[in-house]
Amino acid sequence: MILLAGATGFVGRALLEELRGGPSARPLRALVRREFDAVRVREQGVEAITGDLIERRGLDLAMRGVTTLVYLVHTLDREGDVIANDLEAVQNAMIAARAAGVRRVILLSSVGASEQSASRHLLAQWAVELAVRQSGLRWLIVRTPFIIGTGSTPFELMRRLVNRSPVVPLFRWRNTEIEPVALADVVEALRMAIDEPEYDGRVFDVCGADRTTYGRVVREWARVARKRRIFLPLPGWGESISSQLAWSLARLPRRETRLLLETLRERQVCPDPSRRFPLPHRPLGVRAALAAVIGGA
Repeated sequence: MILLAGATGFVGRALLEELRGGPSARPLRALVRREFDAVRVREQGVEAITGDLIERRGLDLAMRGVTTLVYLVHTLDREGDVIANDLEAVQNAMIAARAAGVRRVILLSSVGASEQSASRHLLAQWAVELAVRQSGLRWLIVRTPFIIGTGSTPFELMRRLVNRSPVVPLFRWRNTEIEPVALADVVEALRMAIDEPEYDGRVFDVCGADRTTYGRVVREWARVARKRRIFLPLPGWGESISSQLAWSLARLPRRETRLLLETLRERQVCPDPSRRFPLPHRPLGVRAALAAVIGGA
């Protein structure tokens, strides 16, 4: 039995779809926070347990009979300190997993996760990685940079601003180096991680084929979406202004967006080619990943 914790996030939804269908279908269970989400998951033919990692609610039932835990959880939408919340959630999950006899945990993290990070979200991701490594379970960590895919808050902010505003502000993050990865490549890496226990005990980076900058990705989306826009380079990081735009123009949550905007300060590239996840093909480049979003709309 595989348990997806965080099954209603944008990566979780895509992974759930991949695992539940076709010849590779396998026993699945989803841990979700709201009964509304549980009903939607059950309608797809997947068992769903309503619970809360911070409140320790529903964990014993969710972990029962599970061999592999896929941990896709973050607490960006919760009140309070994101680092303390993320750490509380993962520690409760690891305690429940050990008690239930879970054998493996696969964690989705970020290539920017670091104890030196100025981003609270990336610092929280580093703390979560440390907790998983020290859990006593077999573990595998899959790290990603900026993910190009429908539902990703940073991607949706970029897409909706370009689609809805004739003038697009580009703050200092426009020069931050990234290797953006397609959602499909992230899902494939996670599926392979589930199927290949010999990868355990390693940290892999799943990055795209192109090294570029956030600013170039924004401009490339305008080209792919056929939007003629004025791009306005501005000083500063613009997190307050951008989070306001996220709510008023893009209808994205202010708190989550503000925390994710902090990550745009951090260079997100694969630091060591030997740590790249062994996908069976070359990952998609920026243009192909953006075109895939257009094609799937």
